[in-house]
Amino acid sequence: MFSPDALTLLISRVSAAGEILRGEAGSGGWQRIRDAGCHLDGAHVDLVLQRIGEVVVADGIIVVHGKVRCDRCLDPTPWTARIGVRIGVAESEEAVEKVDPDRDPVLSHNGVLDLQEWLEEEVLLSLPMAPRCVEWEAGCCPVSGVEVPACDAVPQSEERR
Repeated sequence: MFSPDALTLLISRVSAAGEILRGEAGSGGWQRIRDAGCHLDGAHVDLVLQRIGEVVVADGIIVVHGKVRCDRCLDPTPWTARIGVRIGVAESEEAVEKVDPDRDPVLSHNGVLDLQEWLEEEVLLSLPMAPRCVEWEAGCCPVSGVEVPACDAVPQSEERR
């Protein structure tokens, strides 16, 4: 079992039989998350890793809890995300594509993955584009001017099909 609060992951240490990467990640050092105006209370990682030649495939989830800034009132609002992970780690995208072309490639350097940088990147990509507090459910925000459709609204491109 590997710890998600480690700084790096060595591809050569992952077995072909499979390994587990589970536990709390070291999200306290994720500066880019703080720069994005977010505060994380925790990031729990639950991944299965398996080495296939020079590639490590990873499947599982990252669950984060924290606060993001509402676009309307600019106050912190609770945020939780379950981030599905289906990646291949290797030194080149081509190596990952040979193993499984449907996996998202994550590049390592000399067989080493900067684990904290990658985990932070996954969380950054899951941040809502227009975070909103529970008081602002849909429509045009009177403060920011941002318009957010209701959750049950069907996009126009879907209606035409």
